[in-house]
Order: sequence, then structure tokens, then C-alpha cells
Amino acid sequence: MKHARSFRQLVLTQFLTVFNDNLFKQTVLLLAIALQGESGNGQSMAQALFSLPFILFAVVAGDCADRFPKRDVILCCKWLEVVVMLLAAVAFVSGSFWAVLTVVFLMGTQSAFLGPAKYGSLPELTTPQELPRANGLFQATVLLGILFGTGAAGHLDEGSLWQLGIFMASLALIGSFIAKRMKRLPSASPNKKIHFDPFRRLVTGLQDARGYAGLLPALIGHAVFWFCGSLMLLAWNEFLAVQADGTTTISVSAGTWSLGLAGLSLFMAAGAVFAGIGLRASIPRWMPVLGAWGMAAGFLAAGLVTPTPWTLFFCIGGASFFSGFYLIPLRTLMQTLPPHAGIGAVLGTGQMLDFLLIFLAALGRPSLRKIGVGPQELLILLAVVLGIAGLWLKRSLPQTTDLSAAESAS
Repeated sequence: MKHARSFRQLVLTQFLTVFNDNLFKQTVLLLAIALQGESGNGQSMAQALFSLPFILFAVVAGDCADRFPKRDVILCCKWLEVVVMLLAAVAFVSGSFWAVLTVVFLMGTQSAFLGPAKYGSLPELTTPQELPRANGLFQATVLLGILFGTGAAGHLDEGSLWQLGIFMASLALIGSFIAKRMKRLPSASPNKKIHFDPFRRLVTGLQDARGYAGLLPALIGHAVFWFCGSLMLLAWNEFLAVQADGTTTISVSAGTWSLGLAGLSLFMAAGAVFAGIGLRASIPRWMPVLGAWGMAAGFLAAGLVTPTPWTLFFCIGGASFFSGFYLIPLRTLMQTLPPHAGIGAVLGTGQMLDFLLIFLAALGRPSLRKIGVGPQELLILLAVVLGIAGLWLKRSLPQTTDLSAAESAS
């Protein structure tokens, strides 16, 4: 690999970041369920507040990833993460759920600036032929971070949650020292101007993406995944919610249920690794289409079976496995098709679109609940969305995209 040592350091830094993100987010979501039950909107509020910074700042973050060395942007975000996690400890001590939600927004802000820099670093640290495999390994490590971070949530009582803040701040500090050791490569576009006009820039970015065959479908398809993934997370936690008759659909502890959710990331990691290994110098259209339809089948099965911990785990686990075949080729297209000097901007546009749909999903979930769409009905709805996404990608993506040719065109 072209810059193997820096790639390893980026992977390790990202693992610690994802661990913190998911430990904190799942802790907040479980806290919302415990405080408000199924009828409350705390989960949706937390999801929306984490998404909002991506909508506001993702395109600016993409500009920063092009304007400054990506290693410097990553390092600044890691230092900000240390501060945010210390604030999380204070918020937990205060006992105010609104204070916790404020920290959720701040955590989303630092993650928004980190995204384009970390994913934009991969094409700089690898050759075009190495990029799909690097994406697969990177995504697998991300999913291991989700596994351990989500699985660690729900095991402390509310009075001890401040200890998590101190622990997560320590991990962020370790991550910042690792990031500092990455090779400092030149910025892709040192004279680029940074503008804050998110919605106009989103429209412009999507219009520009039409100039590269396959890029616009990749951006939209990627966002559809995160729309469905965010609703799946809410549905998973809702199986624990206390209903009007005082019962729950799934009778396990919050900690055990979080471990189950974390276990799904093992399926996702396996799919990501297989997809990365299967891709070499080209991206075939059949792979993301297969991924979309495989996820649809898994969610449909989860929505139709009698809900038990094991039936839900294996049905959604099957969907999670196919997510690797969906995400890895689409993300590789997003990193390869645009010119080198504009990769950050494209990834910023994609990140904003991802979280715009996550934000809309969070806002829409309470309305769906009011019309009787429970967690299983929601999973069936997601299966329909992904089935349609697969059909659309089959019509919109080129049959094959040659990565070397894309690199030469850039």
C-alpha cells in the first residue's frame, strides 16, 4: 500500500472515534427510552440533533478537507472530541436530558467536519486498485467500533453515566495522538474558498455530480442507506419500549439488547470485507443492486416473523451482511469519480445528503407511530424502500465503472 503506516493510523483513529460515537449515541437513545417510553420522542430528537450539524456544516467540511491537509482537519476534530466528551460528563452529572441533547448536537458537529477528511484521505493513501479493498477494511473496522461502542452502552445506571464521559474523553485524547503521527500530505486545493451556503451548495454539488457517470446515483443510493439505517436503529430500540399495557415486545435488559444491536455490525463487517476483496479494478453494477435487494429481503423477513430476540437478530443480521455489498462500491465511486481537488467537496455533499435524510427520518418517525406503524411495520416499509432503490440503481448506474479510467479522467 502506498502509505501503509498512515493508513493503519487512520484506521485506528477512526475505530476509537466510532466507538465513542456509538457508545454515546446508544446511551442517549436508551436514556430517552427509559425516561419517555414508546410514546416519547426523545429518540427522534436525539437522532435529529445529531444529524442537524451535518446538514448545516457538511459542505463546509468538504471545502475544509480540500483546502487544508486532511491530516490537520482530522487532528483538529479529535481535539474537539476531547472537549465534547468532557462536556458529556458534565451533562450526565447535571441530570438534564436537554443538556445531554446539546452535547449530542456538538458531537454531531465534530463528526460532520471529520467525515470528508477521513474518507477523502483514503484515495490519497492508496492507489485506485487498492482503494476498494482499503474501503472494505476501513468499513469493517468502523463496524467493529460500532460493535464494541454499542455493546458497551446500557450497563451503567443513570447516576454513573458521568464516568462514561471521562472514559470517552480519554479515548479521544489517545486518538488525537495517533492522528498526529499520520503523514501530512499537501492539501488538494490550497486556494479554495470556503463558503457557508449549505442548501445552495447541496443543489450545486448534485448538479455537478451529473457530469460524472454513476456519481449522482452513488450519492443518492448512499443517502438512502443511511435513511433506512437510522430508522432501523430506532425500530430496534422500540422493541424494548414499555407499551400502554405495561409490557414490552422483547423482554431483555437494555444492555443485552445493545449487545444484540452491536452484534449486527459483525454481519456488516463480513459483508464489507467480502465486497472489498471482490472488487479490483472496476465496480460492477450488480454488486450494489444485490446489496439493496439482500437488505430488503432481510428487513422484510424481520417485519413478518414472530418477534423474538433471535429471529430479529438473524433476519436483520442477514440484511446487515448485504449492506457491505451496497455501501463499499457506492462509496468507492464517490471517492474515485470526482477530480482529486474536489473529492472533499463531493464527500461533503454526500454527507449532507446522508444526514438530511437521517434528519427527515427522525422527524417523520413520530408521525408514522401515530398512524400505527410499529417497529415491525417500519421494517417492512424499509424493505420496500430498499427494493425500489435496487431497481433504480440497476437503471441508473453504468454496467461497469473502470477505476483506472476514472482516475485518469480526474
